Amino acid sequence: MIKVLKVVAHAVWAIFTIGLGTLIGTSYGWVHHGWLGAIVLGTIGFGVGALFAAFPETALELLG
Repeated sequence: MIKVLKVVAHAVWAIFTIGLGTLIGTSYGWVHHGWLGAIVLGTIGFGVGALFAAFPETALELLG
C-alpha cells in the first residue's frame, strides 16, 4: 500500500512540476519574445520541470 502511495505521489509531483515549468517558460517567452520565445522557453521549462520531477529531493532543497 505504501508503494502505491509513493508512486501516486511521484506521479502527481511529476505532472505538477513539468506542467508548471512549461507554463512559466511559455508565458515568459510569450510576453517577452512572442511565438518563437514561447516555443523555445516552453521547451526549456519542460526540460527543467522534467529534471525536477526526476529528482524531487533536489528540487525541494533548491526551493527551500
